Amino acid sequence: MSFEGLRNLATTMRIYQRNKQDRKWEPEAPYMKEVIKPGDVCLHFGGSDGRHSFLMSKQIGPQGVVHVYEPSNYSYAIMSRLIRWHNLKNVHPHNAAIGSADGEMILSVPKKMSGHLGRAYGVVTDRGGTASDEMLATGNKTEFIDQKTAVTSLDSIMEREKLPRVDFIRCDVEGAEIRFIEGGRNTIERDLPSVLIEIHPFSLQRNFASSGEEVRDYFIRLGYRMWQLNDDNSHMFESTQIDPKRRWKDYFLIHPKRGPGLPDGMFKKAFTN
Repeated sequence: MSFEGLRNLATTMRIYQRNKQDRKWEPEAPYMKEVIKPGDVCLHFGGSDGRHSFLMSKQIGPQGVVHVYEPSNYSYAIMSRLIRWHNLKNVHPHNAAIGSADGEMILSVPKKMSGHLGRAYGVVTDRGGTASDEMLATGNKTEFIDQKTAVTSLDSIMEREKLPRVDFIRCDVEGAEIRFIEGGRNTIERDLPSVLIEIHPFSLQRNFASSGEEVRDYFIRLGYRMWQLNDDNSHMFESTQIDPKRRWKDYFLIHPKRGPGLPDGMFKKAFTN
């Protein structure tokens, strides 16, 4: 096995142990249990190592399903192996990025000063060597490694996978949030799924001629309400402001039509009180 293969395997083993020990989750992850219920149809865009899909799998049970999409070949190998090791029968991995239409684009990944690749900051665009959200990638000397990747859209997924609806979407696509919307308007406006989306103002502006406000406003116009974590990640609060202090941040977007059917928790209380 190559050195890269050994690193990939070691990373998989480390994440597997974290999952089994229920530790080192991202701060927004515990709140997903308040928007996902048994039997839900979930989509995960920008799956990375699949940790959010692992949590979704536990919440939806055997009657639910998760389709998870990850463009990086390296990360996809880790994610797929973890799905097998955890025996997640209700999670289906796909090696593709999310965009406005089906096709092929370039996944551009910044090379860190340490020499390692910043795979978590890869951006899918129609050109290579593009700007990354990571601070190290804002300089002119940042080196990028490019990989071709298949691209698909939300609306195409619904048709291809013959999904009757979507209840929850986790979207972490490094600035392609606006492309996710463009390729999924029919589905979003029909199903009004709950969404946990990481908004990247820098990459949206630099790579996609868009903004965090444009992404937010689309959902607000549909009637969604919006929540985010406070500065020290100790509690969630309702706000439509795009946090100006962070280069990227996660936001929960929930439509009132979903409110009464949510699991017990803070979000359900917000819609029923």
